[in-house]
Amino acid sequence: MINIAVVEDEKAASDALVAYIGRYEKESGESFRIVTYPDAKTLLTEMEESRSGKLYDIVFMDILLPYMNGMDASHALRAIDKTFVLIFVTNMSNFAVKGYEVGALDFVVKPVVYGSFAMKMDKAVAAVKGRGTDVMIRTAGGLKVIPASDVRYVEVNNHYLVYHTADGELRVRKSMAAAEEELKGCNFAKCNVCYLINLDYVTEVDSETVTVGGDKLKISRAKKKEFMSWLTKKLGRTR
Repeated sequence: MINIAVVEDEKAASDALVAYIGRYEKESGESFRIVTYPDAKTLLTEMEESRSGKLYDIVFMDILLPYMNGMDASHALRAIDKTFVLIFVTNMSNFAVKGYEVGALDFVVKPVVYGSFAMKMDKAVAAVKGRGTDVMIRTAGGLKVIPASDVRYVEVNNHYLVYHTADGELRVRKSMAAAEEELKGCNFAKCNVCYLINLDYVTEVDSETVTVGGDKLKISRAKKKEFMSWLTKKLGRTR
């Protein structure tokens, strides 16, 4: 069962999200436990008082909330639990870049349309299920283990690899071939020889670039057909 928190002060908007989650549950065959909160402060208090802090797998967070806005609340929640999947619900698109600072997976724009919402849920559920695969990264400071689902993309930089994650960048001396083998089967694909991308974080693709976690990365001519094929297959598996 996947535990979901809906943080929304407008009852109509909250009820609509709960109804959409229920519809998605029936269509996908997944099992959800849903708890609603009229403000983020209540959720934050519950997480602070819990033994582990890990209460929810997915959190839908409104931006404009009483007592504490959704962005400030998300920073506070991340200090307690860095693993939950965060999706903002807002009509304020200017918060998009800021959302990536707190590891937001995506945004749901009000008024919420089910087709778009279902696609976000596909990504969220895939991210929750992908936590079982860990990546071991040996840095100058020692060995670090992180979930593969936290890696947005891997970048070649001279003779090093840079792992771009929800919590920042990790630099390690390793080959791209080794990273590809390590992340095999975890929804990663190359858009050119320099970038290995987590397809769950792709938000936009045009003729020359792909947007991943707010960063625009170049798609090479040599890799474009293969990359688009992987992306299409990934979407096909989650729909």
